[in-house]
Amino acid sequence: MANASGNSELALQAHHAAWPSLMVTGALATARRHIEKGVALYRREAHGQQALQYGGHDPAVCGYSSNAVITAIMGYPDQALEEMQKGLVLARGLDHAPTLAQALWFAAELYHIRREPRRVEDYVSEVLPMLATHGSAVGIANATMLRGWARVVQGETDHGIALMQEGLANWRKTGSKFQIRYRLARAAEAHLIAGKTDDGLRLIAEADGDSADVWFAPELDRLKGDLLFKIGDADGAESCLRRALEAARAQGARLLELRAAMSLAKLLEARGRRGEAEGVLAPIYFQFDDGLELADLRNAKNWLDSTT
Repeated sequence: MANASGNSELALQAHHAAWPSLMVTGALATARRHIEKGVALYRREAHGQQALQYGGHDPAVCGYSSNAVITAIMGYPDQALEEMQKGLVLARGLDHAPTLAQALWFAAELYHIRREPRRVEDYVSEVLPMLATHGSAVGIANATMLRGWARVVQGETDHGIALMQEGLANWRKTGSKFQIRYRLARAAEAHLIAGKTDDGLRLIAEADGDSADVWFAPELDRLKGDLLFKIGDADGAESCLRRALEAARAQGARLLELRAAMSLAKLLEARGRRGEAEGVLAPIYFQFDDGLELADLRNAKNWLDSTT
């Protein structure tokens, strides 16, 4: 209907409605196409006030930021930084605090996906005061969880888990149903790193109750596999990791595919199947030509270069 009308404002907002809906269902490439079409229509002088009419945030900032996360998940983490920078520059130039808060929130999530905890903390520190004034309880809870994850990864386990649990409790109070699997996977990973396997498995079971938000679902299976391996269920772990690998591949989520392959390779090596493990990881690792200094890629290279 928007295309037929010839109204660029309506067409832009139609794409704006499409890309997050498609993203959460795992149609990553299709979501990116809607972002590209939407951003191509955007003109700041014509559409810069749309945040006051539709959705409470600027559509182009949302497009750049969403594309950054999708691009990283699809295996181009450095290109993702370029997209995120476009979103941040535009957001800082607009006189609309909720849009800037959204961009900073997305930036923190992008750096979480890139496994860069200090950068996560940088953006959380900037966005939390804004969220307290212009944001929402969901935003504050999400930022608190991100900070908790960052602290755990940096070795501040007790403090990080306390922050994560505070954020989880406040997020649940809101009743939010958006990106449930992503947020619970992030919490489960923090508990895995902290050695709290039972809590991690409970979080994954909670996330499995949501069926709509599947874009981060391969990470849930990967984390469940790692947790099961920790408690000695190698068969169950291998099944979860193979499922994670297949799901990530089906979505074109190469970064998640690499993580699943890395976890599976370590499990297979521990079970005396090093050759099979190399056959799982190497073909995926060698597809990457972007973000080679990322922690996930460095870890995969180091493992492939190691000898038993």
